[in-house]
Amino acid sequence: MGLDNIPHVYPCRKQGTAIESPRLDKDGNPLKNEDGSVVMSIDCQATQENGGCPYQNDYEQSGLTGGVVYGIFGTDCWYRGKYGNYLLEELGIYDETEGISFYGTLGDGSYKSPHECLVVADAIATAIDAGDDLMVEGKPITDELLYAQWYLRWTATNCEGVDCWY
Repeated sequence: MGLDNIPHVYPCRKQGTAIESPRLDKDGNPLKNEDGSVVMSIDCQATQENGGCPYQNDYEQSGLTGGVVYGIFGTDCWYRGKYGNYLLEELGIYDETEGISFYGTLGDGSYKSPHECLVVADAIATAIDAGDDLMVEGKPITDELLYAQWYLRWTATNCEGVDCWY
């Protein structure tokens, strides 16, 4: 089973900087909502080119230089939670009962609150600080862990948590 973490509230929409375009069907026609209005989607490239992407702006200021793991569709502000869970498992800290995973912990498992995001970020920070074997198959995973921790803190602060899509 796959897993992506998606901002619960897109901060570009929240701050009014999202550039949106109509979502099209296979024939190139705009999709319609039940009320007849056109279904709109964020145009990430246009939003980023216009300087209105909080994710891109904050990541560029983060000082991180690697470890980025985008969601399955390559949207920058999505995180590939399945890989995050793999990292947690390799560190020996994955624990769904304690909420130490990238799966949602509230309701039906499709939402992780800001607090729950911070619990996982703190667990990652503790593992990094301990410095215990931050390697997988002979390769360092410190950059990936730093990014995962940053992403969780960023979504807690800017996105009201994450939706968990699997």
